[in-house]
Amino acid sequence: MVNSSGDRQEVSVLFSEISGYSSLTENLEASEVACLLQDYFESMLQAVNHYRQNHEQQIEVACIGNGLIVVFGAPQFLENHGWMALQTAIAMHKKLDEFNHHRQEQNKPVIQMGIGINSDWTISNNIAENKSLQFSAVGDGVNLGNLLQGVSNQYGCNIVLGENTYRACEERIWARELDRIRMRSNYPPVALYQYLGLKGEGISDESKKVMEHYDLGRQYYLSRKFAIAMGEFATVLEINSHDRAARLHLKRCQRLLKEPPTEEWDGSWVAKKSWELAEH
Repeated sequence: MVNSSGDRQEVSVLFSEISGYSSLTENLEASEVACLLQDYFESMLQAVNHYRQNHEQQIEVACIGNGLIVVFGAPQFLENHGWMALQTAIAMHKKLDEFNHHRQEQNKPVIQMGIGINSDWTISNNIAENKSLQFSAVGDGVNLGNLLQGVSNQYGCNIVLGENTYRACEERIWARELDRIRMRSNYPPVALYQYLGLKGEGISDESKKVMEHYDLGRQYYLSRKFAIAMGEFATVLEINSHDRAARLHLKRCQRLLKEPPTEEWDGSWVAKKSWELAEH
């Protein structure tokens, strides 16, 4: 058990949020927004509770605003917490597909959702003396999970994984390294990955080609061979014109050819408060 003063504990933290929430609800009455969120959270919690039902002391969940936060591995340790967090995220998106199907039948706009998952050591505790606050988890690992969710829309991804979560799941999934980011300019760079599918379910030839050319583009990009990298990212866009990550990198290469980076440049980008990325 975690003592009242708080212990370092290895957990996985899942952050999810409705993308474009303000635009989605700006013309709705307060009662309509309340009904939307109630139905949405009910659907998402069905997915979460499927994994939480036998782990009530190992998985904590909270709804905040239009977002959902789930901590795997606290207050009590949970083995394979990273893999369970990813399975939960996949289940949540399946529930979202069902939810959107019903909305389309009612001629209502579909909902997009971004999820970020990070696995790391955090400070976790039970706050027994405060009945309204039963549990807390704080630390850079938690903040990074929130950041990953925040940038998911910028990269056009449903599920973004931190490096530790990816390493815990890599033998079972298809994924690509999207980028390297820093929470602050003085922090070390962290790799982030896009979940693409389960290896047991296979993946399309088109997706494999996208992964291949994107990975090559990233290698050239990090080696400062920006002109060659542009060719690889352009090929990705020929295969999938909606690939935001490739388009983002293509624009970066164009800029870096005109304004070459300094010797200290390592290809990482710093997250701003708005979840946009700034060159390091």
